[in-house]
Amino acid sequence: MNLYKIASATKFILWLIILVLVYSYINVYEDPWVWISLWFLWLFIMLWWLSFYIFLLWQKIFRTNQDQERITKDSYKLSLLFGIYAVINVLLLILWNRSKLLWLILLVWFIALQISLFSDKKKSHEHRI
Repeated sequence: MNLYKIASATKFILWLIILVLVYSYINVYEDPWVWISLWFLWLFIMLWWLSFYIFLLWQKIFRTNQDQERITKDSYKLSLLFGIYAVINVLLLILWNRSKLLWLILLVWFIALQISLFSDKKKSHEHRI
């Protein structure tokens, strides 16, 4: 079992612990900010964990010429970006600040991050003569 799957299992266990803590020990009416903060953390961990396996399966289907370690690393990076993107969108929805233009800007920004993250161009610092 490689490191990424161990990290994903750890996230699942952390997700379950936060779920139990939030719904068992925190009163929504007495501590709304604590509840909302832990709910956002729970949402981020759940999306990061679930999207890792979705991206892993998706990349195994479409990227047959890559080795398994590279596919796993890329899936982990994609799942982190997706988790951040989803939490930002949920936060903007809750704050009533989400618009189509802002959504489009965020989408283009995260696609640009993914393209820059997965571009295979290696920058060389050697001078060519």
